[in-house]
Amino acid sequence: MNRWLILMQSLLCIILKVKGYNAVGGDMCNQLNDCNGHGFCNTQTKVCTCQAGWGAPNEISLFKAPDCSQRTCPVGLSWSSVPTSASTAHDVLAECSDMGICNPQTGECQCFDGFNGAACERAGCPNDCSGHGICRSMRYLATYLNALPLSTLSNSYYGLQSTTTWDQDRIFGCICDSTWSVGLGAGQTQVPQWFGADCSLLHCPSNNDPLFGVTDTDCNGVQAAGGFGTGVVGNLCHVECSNRGICDYSTGLCSCFDGFIGRNHPFCPEI
Repeated sequence: MNRWLILMQSLLCIILKVKGYNAVGGDMCNQLNDCNGHGFCNTQTKVCTCQAGWGAPNEISLFKAPDCSQRTCPVGLSWSSVPTSASTAHDVLAECSDMGICNPQTGECQCFDGFNGAACERAGCPNDCSGHGICRSMRYLATYLNALPLSTLSNSYYGLQSTTTWDQDRIFGCICDSTWSVGLGAGQTQVPQWFGADCSLLHCPSNNDPLFGVTDTDCNGVQAAGGFGTGVVGNLCHVECSNRGICDYSTGLCSCFDGFIGRNHPFCPEI
């Protein structure tokens, strides 16, 4: 009789173990919903070890669901971390780079305005350059001769591996479109046709002031605004409306002062 009792108890234990076992979630993890199929349960501690993307031990997240039921989001260098030394900053990884909110259902970052990228790791161009320019990183802008502020090639900074900045591929700016060539060379003008941080403003036509016998558009030896280079012989300054009108930057058209006109009223060069 005792042998039969022992046999029945053994069979009952086997049945209970089989019923509580899940090939993915582990043994006896019903309280954690067997880790929801996204992790493995330690049968001794009844703690889930979640898979990558669901709160794995090596992942950085503000919150990890103990039952592996919520997604984690991509991480990047924090935009707002406190410097750790006099020469070290932004060296802390954070979910959505501290510039977005993680959607635990999709595992995607919802970035704050002005930031983009899978981990909100980029400060993008305002208004996507309004359709009148191209968006490039600081690393690229530093080497492009028509990007403002204008500088000569010898003054452009490329950076060595040991001296590059943490945000050189994270902060972006616009290079605005122009129907005329922009730069410090002969025949080039020191400002582009479209301008502004988002390239939404339009310069008016340029010419010399008709009241003075000087060539106002001559930028030979003139240092570019905010830049480090100067114009060579034949370089052009932009003289808005020939100094004889007000430019409407929303249209790129001049409103001429009394007594001044121009062909189709763009330049205001005539009395």
